[in-house]
Amino acid sequence: YGDATESTLKRLAEKFKDDVTNIPDITYAELFGVREAEIHLEISEETLKRHGLTLGAVAQAVRETSLDLPAGTVKTSGGDILIRAKGRRYHAWDYYDVPVITRTDGSTVTLGQIAKLKDGFEETDISARFQGKPAAVIQVFRVANQNALEVAAKVKSFVEEVRAGLPAGVHISTYQDMSVILKSRIELLLKNMAMGLCLVSLLLGLFLSVRLAFWVTLGIPISFLASLWALPYFDVSINMISLFAFIMVLGIVVDDAIVVGENIFRKQESGFDPLEGAVAGTIEVGRPVIFSVLTTIVAFWPLLLGSGSMGKVMRNLPVVVILVLLGSLMESLFILPSHLAGHGRKARHKNAREQDDERAGEKQKKKGITGRVDNGLQWVIAHPYKRLVRFCIRWRYATAALSIALLLLSVGLWTGGIIKFTFFPKVESDVLTCSLTMPTGTPVKQTEAAIARLETAAREALKRYDTQHRQGAKAPLFEYSVSLVGMQTGGHGPSAGSAEIGGHVGQVFIQLLEGEKRNVSARELTALWRKTAGPFPEAESLTFQSELFSAGNAVEVHLSLDNEEMLLSAADELKASLEGYPGVFDISDSFLPGKEEMQLKLKPAARSLGLTLDDLARQARHAFYGAEALRFQRDQDEIKVLVRYPDKERKSLGHVERMRIRTPDGAEIPFDEAARVKMKQGYTTIQRAQRRRVIKVMADVDETIGNANEVRMDIEQRVLPELLKRYPGLRYDMEGEGKEQKESLSDVIQGFGIALFAIYALLAIPFRSFTQPFIVMGAIPFGLVGALAGHLLMGLNLSLLSLFGMVGLAGVVVNDSLVLIDATNRIRKEGHMAGDAVVRAGRLRFRAIILTSLTTFAGLFPMILERSLQAQFLIPMAVSLGFGVLFATGITLLLVPCGYVILEDIHRLFGKGNPEKI
Repeated sequence: YGDATESTLKRLAEKFKDDVTNIPDITYAELFGVREAEIHLEISEETLKRHGLTLGAVAQAVRETSLDLPAGTVKTSGGDILIRAKGRRYHAWDYYDVPVITRTDGSTVTLGQIAKLKDGFEETDISARFQGKPAAVIQVFRVANQNALEVAAKVKSFVEEVRAGLPAGVHISTYQDMSVILKSRIELLLKNMAMGLCLVSLLLGLFLSVRLAFWVTLGIPISFLASLWALPYFDVSINMISLFAFIMVLGIVVDDAIVVGENIFRKQESGFDPLEGAVAGTIEVGRPVIFSVLTTIVAFWPLLLGSGSMGKVMRNLPVVVILVLLGSLMESLFILPSHLAGHGRKARHKNAREQDDERAGEKQKKKGITGRVDNGLQWVIAHPYKRLVRFCIRWRYATAALSIALLLLSVGLWTGGIIKFTFFPKVESDVLTCSLTMPTGTPVKQTEAAIARLETAAREALKRYDTQHRQGAKAPLFEYSVSLVGMQTGGHGPSAGSAEIGGHVGQVFIQLLEGEKRNVSARELTALWRKTAGPFPEAESLTFQSELFSAGNAVEVHLSLDNEEMLLSAADELKASLEGYPGVFDISDSFLPGKEEMQLKLKPAARSLGLTLDDLARQARHAFYGAEALRFQRDQDEIKVLVRYPDKERKSLGHVERMRIRTPDGAEIPFDEAARVKMKQGYTTIQRAQRRRVIKVMADVDETIGNANEVRMDIEQRVLPELLKRYPGLRYDMEGEGKEQKESLSDVIQGFGIALFAIYALLAIPFRSFTQPFIVMGAIPFGLVGALAGHLLMGLNLSLLSLFGMVGLAGVVVNDSLVLIDATNRIRKEGHMAGDAVVRAGRLRFRAIILTSLTTFAGLFPMILERSLQAQFLIPMAVSLGFGVLFATGITLLLVPCGYVILEDIHRLFGKGNPEKI
């Protein structure tokens, strides 16, 4: 970029593009922001008339004299000799001596005598500016399995190498480096992962012996490494979603190791030989551990079935979770017992059997921090918990009724709108985008002035914010700016792909300071930019964006109707209704009046002279667009050679009217005698669905003021039915975020149903019962209560990721209940009554249940408290899982025992059990 000619910038950019793609591991780059080269041969109407020529005839003469044509091979005794006609002309001046007219006396009229020859560029209004200066942009992409961070590093190194050799006035820089975002997200997630790992390790060290805590914690890196080895086989890379999956499973992954390790530890403490205790402890809980892992896996499995863009993005999460859990299962059943067998205590009594669980809980007091924690835990188990669980069992129906009331209250918070739903939280970007659409036909100079005004407003807004809020030596918010005139992209940068082209459109991209280094959201800065820029009454639409990723427009309604005027009126009414909703802004529609057209029809008199509409159209096209003589390859470009009128004869309608139309016999007639002209406004674009005209009505919603989901629901329930009444035949479809939400929620509901059925089937196998799985699954709804409570406590809206977390939560919360019921069944086989058995099982598994829940929450705790703007969209899923597991722990320890005894009451009612006293 810089103060250089367009030719210089294009030449340098093409060279650098070739050099970049020659760097190892960089295979694809595109050139953007420069026009394609063309050769223009311009001949005035007066010259054509004087020599009796047409532009088409001149183009044919050029075509016949500029070519390279193979003419075969002469096979001589000395070898083959190729024959080739060599006459390709590669630059404008090469066409100077092309004969256009050859007279009988041998004299000729050459192209250089009658035409202006110039090497130019295609006549489009596309231009790019970087930091306010003309620019050419090279877009470098990561392809296939290439590492984005490595590609970015090599490009930056290349930029530094070529900077010193640039011509005076030309500069080179990097812009919109997406690897910076990736790197900062990876660092953020790794930081949270390290903090979560420390918390999990600390909890294990407090509740277990240091030795046992060490071996249990070692299972985390072992499981993670196993999954990292397998990820490439499932087409999953290290990215923001997969890293978040590692954080989410960080606390879950130790659950099975805790249950196995704690049981082995308890066996060894009670007198078993280390090896015998390891084997017996693993076998005793092996079955419930296996099925608890399987239930978690089947709960996450449906997330693999998600459709749409959200399903593709979120697919990474269940793959990571499932692989880590499978690795953890193998580690806890085979590796952990061997570690504990080799370092266990010597048996106090050879071949001693496990002592009574009550006595095991009343061991002598231990010393040290771990000992004090263990002593306190044993006291809680033996006294408060024992009394509380017996009380709940005694009043089991009242306890169940109170729990159901709490569940209904939580559902009411959601359905009553106290906890709102946002389909997908905004993902903050480091690039602010403003898209401007002027009326079709607006002179490009006017569009350029409006884009320059927007760019200046952005600089002023960010500078003002820096002045008012910056403290110390913090870097300024503004880094770079890129402006486009003549096109709009469909995303947040030039690489996003073209959405609309024309001199009436433009965009401005503002690169901000990296998100991790600023304390203000991109949304706030966008609002400040909008305010500083002020109104643009002459614009058809003006939209500002600050999101890196979006599921679509917050509100997008497609209206279709056969009658165009009624369709436009319906769209205007819908836009007027949207203006009445709080927080709704950037309201626009897809209808843009086209440029004014000069529509030509052939007059009957001209047809009698042998003219056809094709003759008329081609001669008009040749004059104002150009007669294409030929195309050829020059270096990296495909070059067109166009023969047409000079620029000054293509600037007004008067020049069209002064055209002379040539008849097949060589005569000339005035343009107005050949053509009937009708001036009419055309269309920029025409969109159809089911052969009907469609207009899109779009709007954005500020979630701090309004709620997009509520706006869409109200529009469908109140506004659109009224429109259907006033405009018979009108049809509508909710598109954008609304459509994506509908599809994704359908996937979530279907996946949740599949998960529940699979969990029930898996639970029925170890229990050998069709009814006991319902007791365990009774914890699932209350896990959802915890998730809702967590969102209310953290001040968050529910989102699609919250629901994904709840689906996974269904598998996690049943784990503790499964272990508890399995222990209860085992104790009952020893002859204990149901009430006594469930209390004993609760005391026996209390430490493992509490510890698995606390470690799950601890692993997610740093992410839940993360204040970084870049990680906010991930937090709802962490809240769902963390608070859901935490709340479900109380349900497991109190309500599940009640459910177990209630089930026994039902069995006795139908004559399948014996009466007992609780």
